[in-house]
Amino acid sequence: MTEMEVLKLALTKEESAIKGYQEMLISYPSLTELLSFLVTEEQKHKKLIENKITELSCC
Repeated sequence: MTEMEVLKLALTKEESAIKGYQEMLISYPSLTELLSFLVTEEQKHKKLIENKITELSCC
């Protein structure tokens, strides 16, 4: 597996986690604070991975 393949897989996992937490927000409003925090963290991870993909793509 290449670095780019690993990053793309990681990106898919982050996107899946974001979607899962967002879906849980609807079903578990009492956990809004925690789930919102987790969504934000996953979005940060996603951005880091996207930046690395961009960095590796340009060279």
